[in-house]
Amino acid sequence: MDISNLDVLCCRIRIGDPDPSNPMVIQNPIEINEVHEIEICESYKELISTAKLKFPKGTVYQSTIIGTITAEGKDATRITTEVMQDGIIIEKRKTQNVIEESTFKTGQRINIKLGYNGYLKNMFDGYITTYNSGSMVEIECENMAYKLKLKQAPKFETPVSGTNVNDILGEKYNLLKDTGFKIHGETKKFNIQIGKVKITDNFTVADILSEWSKFKVFCFLKYDADSPDDMPAIAIGRPYSSSKSQPVFPTDISGPFQIYYDYHVASSDLKVVKVDPKFLAVTGKALGSDEKFFEVTIRLNPEYDPQKAGSNEFQVVNATQVSKKSHKLTGNTTAKGANTKTKVDLSTYTVVPYMSPNMKINSDKLVEETIEYFRNYNLNGITGSVTLFGDFGLNTAVQVELIDYRNPSKNGVYLVEEVTTTFGVNSGYRQKLTIPHKIKNVKTYDSK
Repeated sequence: MDISNLDVLCCRIRIGDPDPSNPMVIQNPIEINEVHEIEICESYKELISTAKLKFPKGTVYQSTIIGTITAEGKDATRITTEVMQDGIIIEKRKTQNVIEESTFKTGQRINIKLGYNGYLKNMFDGYITTYNSGSMVEIECENMAYKLKLKQAPKFETPVSGTNVNDILGEKYNLLKDTGFKIHGETKKFNIQIGKVKITDNFTVADILSEWSKFKVFCFLKYDADSPDDMPAIAIGRPYSSSKSQPVFPTDISGPFQIYYDYHVASSDLKVVKVDPKFLAVTGKALGSDEKFFEVTIRLNPEYDPQKAGSNEFQVVNATQVSKKSHKLTGNTTAKGANTKTKVDLSTYTVVPYMSPNMKINSDKLVEETIEYFRNYNLNGITGSVTLFGDFGLNTAVQVELIDYRNPSKNGVYLVEEVTTTFGVNSGYRQKLTIPHKIKNVKTYDSK
């Protein structure tokens, strides 16, 4: 056996005190290179991603001590010196100790790097939120957005229309002021429009950004290639179900990542679901002029006759009723299908959600958008997930291109919604991807 061809799992976990002047710097860190299990969960639908780590009691960590050292009971044989900018020579010693209950504390910074053969990729930056000690020492962490839960949001009110996320997160309203975060460069280009924003209560910045998910405007952390430092930026996107064409998400220069089933995939339960258009329904949702949500559901008319004048191809069912008072104040038309309180049973239908990107629209306009979305909907969808080896170290909201020679119906470019990364003695290094949205089909590949 050629030992040079073996791939050896490696991890580097650094834990220490946060630097008040630079959130990405870890002060007085300890370093751990062995772990029982790591699980990292992130999704573009959640601002806060999480990490859980388990260590056996007795796990060894390494730390650096500067200056006079008492090495009793510790391995302090590795001694180095460093010349500071002012010319002072300091002594550094590497010392080792074992993990115990007092090793960790809440609020500490943590950085996790994973990879093979010493080639490590940064997979998580955040803070320790919980720890406990039993037969295993366990710590739970949240990503850098944890800082936004501790920052009070400024109070302001925007106009009814014409508000965009660039203004909210930028200098006009200063939602991110003094947080250390900036808006992602790709997000700025999209200039995503949102409805009226009114902050009059004691909300944190994290509360505000998480609230936008109700509008299918998702905020998450993403590293920006144009950023001069390593601090992740606030990325914002709309998924396929809220866009009439392409999803609006920051892209990666290196993407889409090509996933070959016969090489990169550890396991898969992906299924191609073919939907009969006769039993497809689309539920469109929008924010009306009265700042309240309403919805309509569209399905094909079973009695549609293209040769018959006045025959409608689509039916509107289960629409939200608009009160006379609301109609008088907002001019919001009540869609057909809202005239009765009887709800149509759609349990045998495939019901697809659609969120209008336009604010303050009426029912008629929402019906038009929902019908257009119905016409363009890909009836051959994907359900399930695919588990990869840790070759790529992927994050949420990246694009992957699936290449399966045996089942070419799966081939295409997908947007990764959720990534669950596991690393440890039982699972090895795996990444489970949820990829419900196909962005585009690709050419048919010839088998190798």
